[in-house]
Amino acid sequence: MKIRRNTPELLVAERVPVLLALGLFAFIMAFVTPGVVLFFAGEWMGLAFGTLGGGLGFAAMCVFVERLQVTLDAARRTITIRRRTMLSHREIILPLVELVRATTECTGSSGKSRQRLFRPALVLDDGTGEGEILHPITDVFSSGTGAARLVAAINDWLGTARHQPA
Repeated sequence: MKIRRNTPELLVAERVPVLLALGLFAFIMAFVTPGVVLFFAGEWMGLAFGTLGGGLGFAAMCVFVERLQVTLDAARRTITIRRRTMLSHREIILPLVELVRATTECTGSSGKSRQRLFRPALVLDDGTGEGEILHPITDVFSSGTGAARLVAAINDWLGTARHQPA
């Protein structure tokens, strides 16, 4: 995730999978364009080719292309997690006062490589003072350093925000 804004009052991080969206759009067009050309040339199979291939690409785009935005707002004292796909929009608002820290969750991938995958999560106070709740920021585990960068930015921001006057 990329940090879009980092001030003592506001931290905004987001992931917009532009390359994935463009790749899936190219996949859709690789099926729809020849399908339309074949259909207008009198081949009925062109309709099936364009519909099935384009439909599969569109379904993949609906499932895998997700814009994710995390906002920590000291003025409003909220954490907002927004997820937007082509078909849905979800927004979760949590009280900032419950945020203890951010952490990464780790799992292993399936297959021969057994690669380690990570996702960022928020550690929240459960309200009783006796325990903590782990709230994943995203449902998706991924390789790379994106989760660790986001966790470090949140924890650094928390250290700065907690020392600011309310």
